[in-house]
Amino acid sequence: MKKIPVFETIAHAYGFAIGSFPRVLGIVWAPLVVSIAVGLMVTPGFLGNHTPINDLEAIRRDSLRLSPFIFVFSLFIRAMIGVGVTELALGKRKANTFVYFSLAAPVWRLIGAWLLFILVMILIYIGLIILTVVLAIVGGIAVKSLALSASANEMAIGALVLLCIVSFAGALIYTMARLTFLIPPVVVDENKVDLARGWELTKGSFWRIFCIGFAIFVPLIIVQGIIVASVFGLGVFQQFAQIMHAGLMKQLSEDAMRHQMDMWGIAVRARGLQVWPMMAAVGLVFETFAYGLLYGASTFAYREITTAPAQPLRDPI
Repeated sequence: MKKIPVFETIAHAYGFAIGSFPRVLGIVWAPLVVSIAVGLMVTPGFLGNHTPINDLEAIRRDSLRLSPFIFVFSLFIRAMIGVGVTELALGKRKANTFVYFSLAAPVWRLIGAWLLFILVMILIYIGLIILTVVLAIVGGIAVKSLALSASANEMAIGALVLLCIVSFAGALIYTMARLTFLIPPVVVDENKVDLARGWELTKGSFWRIFCIGFAIFVPLIIVQGIIVASVFGLGVFQQFAQIMHAGLMKQLSEDAMRHQMDMWGIAVRARGLQVWPMMAAVGLVFETFAYGLLYGASTFAYREITTAPAQPLRDPI
């Protein structure tokens, strides 16, 4: 099995995101505008939502009630964009697209693949929890049987718990990386929902996927943080950091910290209502570039490991 080329994939992803930015924008802008409009309609204090931004109980009830709708709606929007950008990266979309909104079969397949992935991860998560608890109990019994001193006993149990947590997180990251990385190109190019196909193609490439993800997500997170800080102001981050520090240092009671976080959330929502046009415009540009990076990387990697190498020419005998 061919391995995913790390540096070539990263270079292609950034090249695709920059070079094909206008074409990616033509695919993503309409679904994102619809998504922004729906988001504003369910935002407290805006348009048809008359819930005051300081009525925290009502906001929590609305969030709980709307969360299934928001999840399903977001799934459709992301799948729609994922299929469109993947088709562009695969070369299946020759003409320029100015308005894109599709619920064709590949979109439904991608939704099905993501839902199947979520189900698999839930089952794996439950299995890992059970395994971790069993190992922790067995390990705890084994440590106690060694008749160590109280301090050594605590250190050994602490090390065992830390090892279980790290192993648990590592297993989840490993599984997620290998299952998700090639879902869009497999769905679009092979017209099927097959998580096992992505798992097969990424055999021996986990650390390669990890490096590619690091080179893509870390810059995106940094840029996103700069954008939020520029729009909302550094005071928002400073206030949040102060609240968290006070909580960790036990300077605030649990109720006081919850109240401080509620007040912080109200201030953020109020500021968001003031700057939403700027955030929407900047968010459109940012997400266009991000989608180009993500799907450009997965599609290039898929093509590299599924394309048969060229056969050398042989002289006729």
